[in-house]
Amino acid sequence: MNYQLLIESYSFGIALSDQEIELLSLELETQVMNINISTDFDCFKSAPSHICEGLNLKKDTYWIMCLAEILDLHKSTKLGKTKSVEVFDLLLEKGLVIG
Repeated sequence: MNYQLLIESYSFGIALSDQEIELLSLELETQVMNINISTDFDCFKSAPSHICEGLNLKKDTYWIMCLAEILDLHKSTKLGKTKSVEVFDLLLEKGLVIG
């Protein structure tokens, strides 16, 4: 299943299974690894407003940040940075966001 459909479903209030969370986690890992290859992937485009709003994120938030936010909500980090912070720092480093 497309990760964007899972994110959209979740933003409308549909719970995600453990398997779907794991798929999203693998998707995020893949996107982070590919950031050094290209930033032309869909994950670096803005998610639709209704998805950002459903996740309580700013309008025009990148898909990759929506993905990280969902993972943070489902997989708490006891030590270190959250996925959202890790992804934001990486985007900042690549010049894709302004801090």
